[in-house]
Amino acid sequence: MMFRRKFAIGFLLFSFLQTVSCSRPNEAPLYQIHLNDWEGNSHSFSEYRGQVLILDFWASWCEPCKKAVPVVEALRKDLTGKNAKVFGINTENDLTVPEIKQAAKDFGMEYPSFLDPEWKLVQLLKIEGQPALFVFSASGKRLHSQYGISEKDLPVLQGRIRNWLEAP
Repeated sequence: MMFRRKFAIGFLLFSFLQTVSCSRPNEAPLYQIHLNDWEGNSHSFSEYRGQVLILDFWASWCEPCKKAVPVVEALRKDLTGKNAKVFGINTENDLTVPEIKQAAKDFGMEYPSFLDPEWKLVQLLKIEGQPALFVFSASGKRLHSQYGISEKDLPVLQGRIRNWLEAP
């Protein structure tokens, strides 16, 4: 009798620990990606679960990226105080962090940017060019993607994102 009780308690504890330590089987693939910020701190996109995510893929050599940043920056400002986050994703593997930071400053980028020099997120999303803008729902589902971003896109993007923020 004592053996059964110890076995049952051990089995329950083991089951609980397995459940806690395993990743969620239906978790959005986006939430499994970890990227570093400019200070070298690792971030998982799962930290932003429950928020609409807008990701701007860019590189310092990309002239269209430079033109896209003010549009993404306007989106960021429009979303202040709302349940959304805007992040840049720099894809370069041949520049130092100070060089990337300087390029972001030169572009007028004020939103935070993560580094994807190994193209983890690029490969997951099958990014085919830059600039690329990807929008994800609060549950990590891809809602929108586009290559090339211009001022004329801003009103449509703002309207769509507002709708996605209001969706259950």
